[in-house]
Amino acid sequence: MTGLLQVGLVIGVLVAGLAANQILSKLAVEPQIRTSGASSVTARVVQPEISDTRIRLFETGTVQVRNSIELSPQVSGRVVWVSPALVAGGTFRRGEVLFRLDNADYRAGIDRSHADLAARQADLQVERAEAEIARREWDLVSPGKPVPANVAREAQLARAEAAVRSAQTALADAERNLSRVAFSLPFDGRVQTTAVEVGQNLLAGHSYGRAYQQGRIEVSVPVNALMLEALAPATGREAIVRPRKLLLSQVDLAYAAMVKQADAELDPKTRLARLTLEFTGPVPLLPGDFVDVEITGPIIQGTYRIPEGAMQENRTVWVVAGGRLAQRRPQPVFVEDGVISVLPFDTADGIVVSLLNDPREGDLVVPVGDVRVDGGRP
Repeated sequence: MTGLLQVGLVIGVLVAGLAANQILSKLAVEPQIRTSGASSVTARVVQPEISDTRIRLFETGTVQVRNSIELSPQVSGRVVWVSPALVAGGTFRRGEVLFRLDNADYRAGIDRSHADLAARQADLQVERAEAEIARREWDLVSPGKPVPANVAREAQLARAEAAVRSAQTALADAERNLSRVAFSLPFDGRVQTTAVEVGQNLLAGHSYGRAYQQGRIEVSVPVNALMLEALAPATGREAIVRPRKLLLSQVDLAYAAMVKQADAELDPKTRLARLTLEFTGPVPLLPGDFVDVEITGPIIQGTYRIPEGAMQENRTVWVVAGGRLAQRRPQPVFVEDGVISVLPFDTADGIVVSLLNDPREGDLVVPVGDVRVDGGRP
């Protein structure tokens, strides 16, 4: 009984092995055959058709601020009030006061300037009166003769008038400084960082945070030299910017943009250049957001589209010429979805699109099957 069981097991294993072998044979990729005597290979060959290729760049970009403004007061003083909008991420309107400084010293400065102006104006009145007296006395002594400048006290009058103008300027400066204790910005914006707190002493000209104007954001997109050349001229190209979705239930959003400028040189470390995109309208994006960018490039007319797998590591392809393998080095212009668009070249009898094992120039080729341009079977 045990012997019969063992025989049954062996037969079962053999049957299972044969079945598995048949299944694997059906699933296996058609092999390349190199016969030792004839030195020939079987390979899939395709003859590409000429078509037009639209260059498109699909890349990840980063939202950034075009320009940031320093939160830098024009006068010094102690902070007595801070707006609720003056927090990181807070928004504010044009002219809205973000913080106020103690104005006591500046009000006292205005009072001093008023007093000084009054004194200078009084001095000018005195000089004018004395000059008038001097002219009358001169007319009594020397009637009909012009009054000399020293007698008319012209120098003293000029000095008194200059003193009045200086006092008026000082008063205007004091009033302007008083108005500057209320800090605001001339645009609608958003606060990036702030270090302003009530009770803090601020110094004029020092930075205590940063803000940027609403709508003045752009997208920075890295590109390699080949794509930069393919898009040339990149400036002015239309683009679509799509925010990354955090939830599958979120609605797909897309914003129109345009390439504003392209770097003139590659980064020495990354060997990449950067394209800067500006939006054509307001967008609810924040600096630092990652976005998906699609840039529409030019149309390249008269290109061949070949499977990406047909391109060797040395950027060459194998073709069949007179039944034998020959190498070609096409010029690629675009790669998308596993298909390479290249400028037309001599494809002879067709391009080899199957994987070759140790191919050699001049090997005999036995074409097998037929494939589409994208590498699949029809």
